[in-house]
Amino acid sequence: MKRKTAHEPKAKVMSAADVWDDAQQLGQLLRENLPKTDPVVKLQIPLSVLLSALDNFNKDELVILRKRVEERLAA
Repeated sequence: MKRKTAHEPKAKVMSAADVWDDAQQLGQLLRENLPKTDPVVKLQIPLSVLLSALDNFNKDELVILRKRVEERLAA
């Protein structure tokens, strides 16, 4: 079996448990920050698909959508 080393010779190699804990903490951080990001939507779909997708939007998302549609219609 090949001996494993760290990039930095004096660095401590993380154990599997440490790596797992780090991954769990990173996942939690990403979940906490997800609501702070803007949703991304790429659309090249039939209108009927978009209309069906609206059924899955929550109230806050629908309010944002309504505001944008009203702005576009007023332009």
